[in-house]
Amino acid sequence: MIPKKVILDCDPGSDDAIAMMLAMKSDAIDLIGVTTVNGNRIVPKTTENALRVVQFMKSSVPVYRGCEEPIICNEIPGRKPGLPRVTLNDCHGDFLPLPEAEIRTEKEHAVFYLVKKLMESEGDIYVAAVGPLTNLAMALRIEPKIAGKIKQLVIMGGGHCGANASPAAEFNFYADPEAAKIVMDSAIPKVILPLDATWRACLSEEKCKELAQLGTPEAKVAAALVQKRIDNLKVNDVSEHNYVLRHQAGTVAGAILYRYDNHMAPIHDALAIAYLINENVVTELADANVDIDIAGGLCDGRMVADFHNTKKCKAPVTAKVALNSDAGLFTDMLFAALGK
Repeated sequence: MIPKKVILDCDPGSDDAIAMMLAMKSDAIDLIGVTTVNGNRIVPKTTENALRVVQFMKSSVPVYRGCEEPIICNEIPGRKPGLPRVTLNDCHGDFLPLPEAEIRTEKEHAVFYLVKKLMESEGDIYVAAVGPLTNLAMALRIEPKIAGKIKQLVIMGGGHCGANASPAAEFNFYADPEAAKIVMDSAIPKVILPLDATWRACLSEEKCKELAQLGTPEAKVAAALVQKRIDNLKVNDVSEHNYVLRHQAGTVAGAILYRYDNHMAPIHDALAIAYLINENVVTELADANVDIDIAGGLCDGRMVADFHNTKKCKAPVTAKVALNSDAGLFTDMLFAALGK
């Protein structure tokens, strides 16, 4: 099997860090570059965290520092309070619990790296974008032809029926709605892994302990990061919240009321890498016409996925959207890679 060439665009972040480790440990992935972006934290912190992971993994994967700010949204007073995220008491922390990086980023900016690398390629590069889409959107603005050079873009972002940054939007799209819309409107072949899928690929506290017991440095670090995510959910008592997940793809229709246990946590970004390794980790994938709300109101950054009219009214299919995932397979994949 020839490994897939992958560029990982990320904003580390604990789940980004696990995604990076999974990509580096998998025989199915040839991680050729990491680009950082403003998101979970400001770019100096996300970049330092990316470098820490590369150094910890004893990898030679180049890291490119990306966009410091969203394209436009935080220039409008009051539109994005709390962004950029300088510091926050959440599941990520400012810096990953790894030694301070002694390695450095490449001199080239992430956006120019994406343009150059993709344009020089034979159209065989996959991109996993697991943070705000600012870098990729800016690259598309500079050179729209890169849309035809990406083999497949796997995005962790959005929510068909779920949200976490506002009542209507998931964080990655909320943090830079204009960037998300530019990417959605492009001709890049896209697979979107929204909260509907990532929230079903959780690791339980019991599995977290089993992961640590594998004994490898990677497994121990990943387990510590997962445990912090679980602890954060306990503090916020997520078990009190119910989420209605509606399935409207194909012939499936209805609603599932799903109560999340606060003794487990999703590893959102790692699911994007897992999908590139084995597509079976996603159990429901539906064609959709996807748009992003950029109006600046209550639904700012909301992903609107239209499954119905792609068939009835022949609205163009712009992406495939995941609506469910296999938590058991996802867990097995993490254990197999990180336990090596």
